[in-house]
Amino acid sequence: MKVKGLLVAIVALGLSIQNASAIEAPNHEGDFNLNAHVGFLSEYSGGIGASVSGDYVLVNSWWKGHFTVGGYIAYNTSKDDGYGYDIKYNNFAIMARATYGLNITDKFEVHAGYMIGPIFHSWKYEWDTGYTATSKDDNETVFNYATFIAGCRFYLSDNIALSAEATYGLHLTYLNLGVSFKF
Repeated sequence: MKVKGLLVAIVALGLSIQNASAIEAPNHEGDFNLNAHVGFLSEYSGGIGASVSGDYVLVNSWWKGHFTVGGYIAYNTSKDDGYGYDIKYNNFAIMARATYGLNITDKFEVHAGYMIGPIFHSWKYEWDTGYTATSKDDNETVFNYATFIAGCRFYLSDNIALSAEATYGLHLTYLNLGVSFKF
């Protein structure tokens, strides 16, 4: 019985997507969105950060949506406590990004995409052996090739939107909230 209900739901979703009528007016070829976000949560305890990204609308005629290319710069920090040691992490990312977006209404746009590029990852270990406190610094550059993006923008005016993105990738914040400016 559950399988039948799931199949009905999938067919209904497929039919609704087929009949979706995205409104493309807010995103024309050549439009540029500049996004500024504050980030929360990462693979370690807590984590906060900030990012700036840009999306240039390269094509607005793929199905009912638009395809963008752009870049992403981010910094975040987090801390991992446990078993007599503390580790403090700092990460700086410079990545290329591409997204596909749909304008659900003239004010609401959703997008999903992919980012790729280097992340400069550094950390500092501090631990207490019971006799003395010790610390060690280390760093590495990681080429992140599997970062998924899912986000949305709610336009308050023709050029300003509230923006949210969820990212999933190595050493980045997972939930990012902020504003987007369209040029």
